Amino acid sequence: MQTYIDQSLRTFRSDFSRHRSWLLFCAVVIGFIAAPEMMGITSLCRFWLVDEAGYHRLLHFF
Repeated sequence: MQTYIDQSLRTFRSDFSRHRSWLLFCAVVIGFIAAPEMMGITSLCRFWLVDEAGYHRLLHFF
């Protein structure tokens, strides 16, 4: 499963001009898959233990 997810995410790399944006995209997708609850960006922040500044950056990402 991990190999499949890795290969799938790598197919999106060419869609991002910056490496950091692609990494953030990967983190969001993995958060959607692995978070035990799905209540929006707050759930992703809880899963990744993100602080308030990170919460606002994720809001900007979407």
